[in-house]
Amino acid sequence: MSEVQPFLSDRRGAFGRHLVAHRKRDGRSQLVLALDAGVSCRHLGFLETGRAKPSADMVARLAGALRLSGMEQDRLLLAAGLAPRFADRIRDAGTLGTRAFDAALALAASKSVASSTRIAAEFFGEIGIDHFITGTLRGSPAGWDIRRDAGGRPAAGWLQHNYTNRYRNTDYLVRATAARDRGFFWSDIPPAVMNDAQRRILAEARDFRISDGFVLPIPVGDGSVRAFSSWGERVETTGATRTAASLVARALVENLHDLNQLPAG
Repeated sequence: MSEVQPFLSDRRGAFGRHLVAHRKRDGRSQLVLALDAGVSCRHLGFLETGRAKPSADMVARLAGALRLSGMEQDRLLLAAGLAPRFADRIRDAGTLGTRAFDAALALAASKSVASSTRIAAEFFGEIGIDHFITGTLRGSPAGWDIRRDAGGRPAAGWLQHNYTNRYRNTDYLVRATAARDRGFFWSDIPPAVMNDAQRRILAEARDFRISDGFVLPIPVGDGSVRAFSSWGERVETTGATRTAASLVARALVENLHDLNQLPAG
């Protein structure tokens, strides 16, 4: 697909802002991302400040290093004034329900954490979910204990931000995960039911290019909750997406939980 007419300089600035936000959300320094993408730190700095304009191949290299989904890579291309590459492929991939069913079957058969993470990432990336984890949530008098499974694609920068600011016992999403028994989007929870601190957490997420997410809690008999938690910038929040995401998230939670219980070796 050929490049479209580049946008004006403010759009090149938009690319830099997008790139910085992705890098910070992933918890990487400029030097680490430059090494991972195989570019000079100086050139990466020029891209982030708008002093250099990326080619489509450069966007692909950076997106690969950041492990962005096709949808998110398309948004990065558009911010650079370039034509998207993945939109048509996603539209032609069949119905969302069929893709979810296929992903759930593949997860049930997966024998490795890496394979399960890849299968889930391919599906969730199509609906705007670029980062996700699974784990177990338990309440205690001291607060919430969260034990994460191996695997997943966490938004490392955002999680570190939460940890540094001690948000675990304040975050309304943690409380909602413990209280609910079915999948929900962040946007399902009205801001009116949040306190000022919880609304501030949500606002700060936007600095990491996170505006919504999907959570699937699975209560278990001992009072704990196994859960899928995810983040994205532009998550599709239709009823069909909720149903499909719930199917794949449950399959991933069960698969990773089983794989994490296996003895090493």
